[in-house]
Amino acid sequence: MEGAAKFSTTCKMHKTRTNWRGASTTFQGFRSIDRLPGECGRRPTLSTRVRKEARCSTSGSGCATRRVTTMMPIGVPRVPYRTPKENSWQWVDIWNCLYRERIIFVGKAVDDEMGNQLVATMLYLDSENKNDLTFYINCSGGEVVPSLAIHDCMRHIESSCSTVGFGGCMGMSGFLLAVGKKGKRYVMPNTRIMLHHPSGAARGQASDIHNEAKELLYIRDYTTAVLSECTGQPYDKVYKDFGRNKYFNAQEAIEYGVVDQVIRPPRTDMFT
Repeated sequence: MEGAAKFSTTCKMHKTRTNWRGASTTFQGFRSIDRLPGECGRRPTLSTRVRKEARCSTSGSGCATRRVTTMMPIGVPRVPYRTPKENSWQWVDIWNCLYRERIIFVGKAVDDEMGNQLVATMLYLDSENKNDLTFYINCSGGEVVPSLAIHDCMRHIESSCSTVGFGGCMGMSGFLLAVGKKGKRYVMPNTRIMLHHPSGAARGQASDIHNEAKELLYIRDYTTAVLSECTGQPYDKVYKDFGRNKYFNAQEAIEYGVVDQVIRPPRTDMFT
């Protein structure tokens, strides 16, 4: 009987009831620990407490109800956007919102997938209207063939393509910055630009290596001719200068002809 009484007392001290938030409260002696259902035996963490506050609330009848919360998504930010032909607002990722304003970001090395996405975006925006497209470029370069595909599309569409360099425009991204519409090539004051000849590697039979070398030399001559036309510099000078990595700051890029203007804040804004 004495053992049964102790067991009954222990059960009463460990019984579970529902607190005012709807979560279960387990009493252990004189301590109380709030846990969500199914979380017994685990130490509550910060994420557990956040989930509990988000999931549990009290309705007018005193019963626990589920509360729907709106949280900022992790990853690509979403912003509210109102379509001109619609009255309702919708949440879209920030890149799509900028596309609708005819702003295209080149923020990573250009590969086949990104090249196809940018070409498709340019063709669609050009079909909508013929207003200017603005490329914001900040990346470490990319592959030659997708970058040349973007260059061909920039020349193919009727919309003018202005370019804005910020951060760093290295390699083929510097090439894309330079081939923008003349008079509409901009750069931020602290942007670093680097241009050089394309490089590559080959392996296999001697004839295959020879063919790869001929193709690389052809691409080198073509990009040199394009940059000579865009910058206004003689072909031989461009060929020699870009034989190795050549870096420019904003002012040097203007003097060489890579860009046309440095974007600076108004002086009145600098002192306010």
